[in-house]
Amino acid sequence: MKIKLRSNSRIIFREEEDVGVLFNPDNGSVSVLNETGKFIWSRLGGELTREDIVEELLAEFENPADGTAGEDFDIFVKDLGQSGFLENYFGPSLVPASVCFGITSKCNLNCRHCLNRDLPGSGPDMDIRELTGVIGQMGEGGTKNLSLFGGEPLCHPDFKQIVEEINKYPINISLNTNASLIDSPAARWLKAHKISGAVVSFDGSSAAIMDGMRGKGSFEKCLAGVGAMRSEGMSILLSVTLTKLNYEDVRAMALLGRKAGGSAIRFNHVFFGGNAACFAKELYLSPEEEDRAIGAVWRLREEFGDFVDSDSSYLSQKEKLERVKSYKPERDRIVVWPCGAANGKCAIRPDGWVTPCEIMWDVKCGNLKNDTLSDIWRFSEVMNQFRKPLEIDLKDMPECKGCSYQYLCFIGHRCYPYYNPGGLANKGLYCRLKMRSVGSE
Repeated sequence: MKIKLRSNSRIIFREEEDVGVLFNPDNGSVSVLNETGKFIWSRLGGELTREDIVEELLAEFENPADGTAGEDFDIFVKDLGQSGFLENYFGPSLVPASVCFGITSKCNLNCRHCLNRDLPGSGPDMDIRELTGVIGQMGEGGTKNLSLFGGEPLCHPDFKQIVEEINKYPINISLNTNASLIDSPAARWLKAHKISGAVVSFDGSSAAIMDGMRGKGSFEKCLAGVGAMRSEGMSILLSVTLTKLNYEDVRAMALLGRKAGGSAIRFNHVFFGGNAACFAKELYLSPEEEDRAIGAVWRLREEFGDFVDSDSSYLSQKEKLERVKSYKPERDRIVVWPCGAANGKCAIRPDGWVTPCEIMWDVKCGNLKNDTLSDIWRFSEVMNQFRKPLEIDLKDMPECKGCSYQYLCFIGHRCYPYYNPGGLANKGLYCRLKMRSVGSE
């Protein structure tokens, strides 16, 4: 994919003697353009890429003696973007501050609820040369926080080389892992290479439950891995995905997690991508089951305090259900405001595709095998869509007009229209009214 640059249609342009003047009525910004600037502005109609315009610049004007035409162009475009003169430009940063970095699609387990497994249309993983190049782009661009994703990151044959490459830059590293491949030597190596914390997939208080979700032997190996990391003083966030298979096990999981040395435990919903989309019916909780799970997690919060992580989606879900009671539903359109996706963070799949966040693993913004992370981050049309409010016309969804559950289904849930199979058209997976009616049949 080649990123095409497009000027903001609201900008007013006027010729004055030898210069051009741009005025942004939204923020009052004014920019005065010389001949080169006017030439570039005339080519920002959404048809040409950066490479196209730089090539035309070199043909029209004399290239500076130091050969910096491309760099000068980038600075000029950055100034235009920061002043709001471009539609497909975001912020002063060249790269996102936080990245979920998928380094391999390989995994030693086969979890039914895995978001990143068996993605449709996925290509071959990036090789070590390509991964090293991406790390350089993040490090030199200013990325601050990096979460190593998979698959299982430790399944990558060059895992240590990848971490050592990241260590060349001032980047904070966290590890998302099933912990089953981590023993004492591995834990010591991780801690010695600036990985002081890990998010560990943890889905049951017994082998009967966890092995049923993740594969035989995963329970004992997970506990051993957690123990090895804790012995090195690493911080462990136990991440639980609640499904029909384990939602009645929440207190036992919290008790075991604390005993095993977890720093905190988080209870989240299933996100439908990868394997999870294939097993939706046997995983997704009914409204009645979800209500029981919400109550159980809130009681745990009262009992265990901050050990139950405040970012648990089952905690926020109760608050949203309470707000439904006072929410004034819309009848014409719903406006969904941007979230963290594409605003400070993004995700990178093992095959090079960049997505707005780790939940929307199949929303493709551009591929690092073809474009730089900076270009995708700043100029991708998909990225920039996520930076604007999403307007949902209820004429196309008459059954949602006046429904108080609009707040639960859409407000603050920018990802719902993207990660559910079928998008907005397939609301049966998350519409509580539909789900209750199906359950009562």
